[in-house]
Amino acid sequence: MGISLYTSRLILEALGVDDFGLYAVVAGIVSIFGVINGALVAGSSRFITFELGCGDKDTLRKTFSVSFSIHALIAVIVLFLAETVGLWYVNTYLVIPPGRLAAANWVYQFSIISIIFSITQVPYSAIIIAYERMKVYAWVGMTEALFKLLMVFFLLHLNSIDKLIYFGLLSCVWSISLQVYYRFYCNRNFPESKLIIVKEKAYYTRMLSFSLWDLVGYFCASGNAQGVNLLINYFFGVAVNAARGVAYQVENAMMQFSNNFMTAVRPQIVKLYAVGRIEKMLSLVFESSKYSYFLLYIVSLPVFFEADYILSIWLKKVPDQSTLFLRCVIIIGMIRAFASPVIQAVHATGNIKWLNLYAGGAAILLTIPATYLFYKWGYPAVVSFYIVGATGLLCNFLELYTLKKEIPFSILKYVYRVYGPSMLITVLSAIPIYYLHRSLEMSFYRLFLVCTVDVLYVGLLVFFIGVSAQNRQKIVAIVKNKITYYVNR
Repeated sequence: MGISLYTSRLILEALGVDDFGLYAVVAGIVSIFGVINGALVAGSSRFITFELGCGDKDTLRKTFSVSFSIHALIAVIVLFLAETVGLWYVNTYLVIPPGRLAAANWVYQFSIISIIFSITQVPYSAIIIAYERMKVYAWVGMTEALFKLLMVFFLLHLNSIDKLIYFGLLSCVWSISLQVYYRFYCNRNFPESKLIIVKEKAYYTRMLSFSLWDLVGYFCASGNAQGVNLLINYFFGVAVNAARGVAYQVENAMMQFSNNFMTAVRPQIVKLYAVGRIEKMLSLVFESSKYSYFLLYIVSLPVFFEADYILSIWLKKVPDQSTLFLRCVIIIGMIRAFASPVIQAVHATGNIKWLNLYAGGAAILLTIPATYLFYKWGYPAVVSFYIVGATGLLCNFLELYTLKKEIPFSILKYVYRVYGPSMLITVLSAIPIYYLHRSLEMSFYRLFLVCTVDVLYVGLLVFFIGVSAQNRQKIVAIVKNKITYYVNR
């Protein structure tokens, strides 16, 4: 997280506010076309993990090969759309600073190449996660952080080049190198990842049917995020895009803890459903919803209160409104932290039609029109974050309702067991830390004190309020065993 944030600061310093904002919006346009791939990510992951849970290696190999074939076709479709509709939009409607159109086009092409390789990578990532080889992602994450750090130092010390173009090029090179490594690792460790020709239409039909409905949800999610970004660009320009980009850079770094936890949990949810252990699966959904929130909250709380100081020491030049945007993004992230296990449980059932119609439809049908109207009426850029937060909370309950339609359970029980302790811990910890923040002058000492109290105090609250009695006993037993082991060595 620390390296990631430091690298983001150097990227902003190397590119400047306008080029940083330009890169964010151009890359965002390409990601809209990748929404088709996003729909297939969940499908590939679900079917590969499900077949692994059932233990049928022959079906698993066919499923993997079918997934790769579908993604290769999607890559061709995305390439066509990006080089026609997307290229037209970039050169016709995108608000670009004077003299930067050529650089924007170079970055756009590099982004297209990166996403094409990423699309065909999906089945390989899915099988790594299905086998729960999480160490691979840990090593790749460390290597990626170091590569980006070296890349930015390279850009900072070269003044005779267009840094935005070279940043796009080096990012593309890294993306290709990463995909090649994943393929090599999978071919060496998983025999099921060796590609074969599959002629049975049933494999293609069931995966495409599943992914077609996920396409609706991913289109809504991507259109929601990038639609807001484009509206900000249209009404306020690239400087405000840069402020939004800074806020999401910080949020992405903070989300690593929660995302890494969910990467380990998701295959377990699918495997439990595959073998019919529904009660245990629901218990895992309840617990992982809480822990996903706690992991994000314990990192977010000091950042929320100390946003001004953190941004001032992180960035040499802080884009206007970055602090306000960051606080809004943190709240939105915590609202949606509960959602991932519930969504994964619905995916495990295989029936995702209503999930995407309810939650996805509500997100985009409420957010984009409302944002456009408020901007048209002269409201400030931050209003879009308020709208996204409100629709995110609504989506949480729509996703619970959808899961209840597939697997009967009590939503009130979920609210009591998940939201209850989460909100209680939030109130009990936020109030004293707020007063601590207000009672001291802005300084590194205050930041250190807030972080220390946050970790210790929130950690104790989570242990005694957020963790069930059974899990507390397990944690205590593990700690005792570790202490005994080291004492007796």
